[in-house]
Amino acid sequence: MKHIYDDEASTLGDSFLKISALFFVGILILAFTTNPVATGTKEGERAPLLDGAAYAGNGWSSFDFSGQFDTSWDGNSSSHWVMLEFMDTDCPYCVRSADLYGEASEIFRDSNPEWNGAQVDFFASATQLDIQGHETSRAEIAAFRDKSTGYECAGQDCANRDGSAHDYVTYIDDIDQDNMDEWDIRGTPTYFLIQPDGIIAWVSNGGTNLGDVNGDGEQNTFIDAIVYLVTYDDAGGA
Repeated sequence: MKHIYDDEASTLGDSFLKISALFFVGILILAFTTNPVATGTKEGERAPLLDGAAYAGNGWSSFDFSGQFDTSWDGNSSSHWVMLEFMDTDCPYCVRSADLYGEASEIFRDSNPEWNGAQVDFFASATQLDIQGHETSRAEIAAFRDKSTGYECAGQDCANRDGSAHDYVTYIDDIDQDNMDEWDIRGTPTYFLIQPDGIIAWVSNGGTNLGDVNGDGEQNTFIDAIVYLVTYDDAGGA
């Protein structure tokens, strides 16, 4: 009986080794045929998620940032890119740059006949920095976006900030700074241009220096990044 037991044990051992070998080979094939992209906030990394309710002009509602992206994007110009700004409604520079950000959200749309690139969807993650006088609320964020009166933004009524209402910008509540911490934001405003597949294409702070692409006298702005990087359709070339 001992001899029979040893034969059976040997057979089972051989089978286990074969299965283990096949499993190991499969892991190696998977490792060499896939190219995982790390999640992070540098160019070439997959953008982290954004948490918090969102406001696009009709009340605050739940928000799924991942729903903005198509991981199977093949470079076509029909898919939307994302421009994301981290800002504070009491940040003086954010107030001054609101004019340009709102104007850009109107220009880089596929419904604009003067823009021959893919549509860029604009978002703003609004936080409350740990600075004296920087106190905000959802109502103040909405007032900043809509340029409505009754709330103070950087020492003035939000209705008096530069530019027009941000009708094409979705604002995200980050008063608790969770998104700012997740994205390792050191100051506002900070901008990210994100491809339709969720990969970060350009970062304003420490990213690729593109220069003054659009010739407006300001180098390496988010406008330059859009003009240089966003996919063009066949009619537009590039």
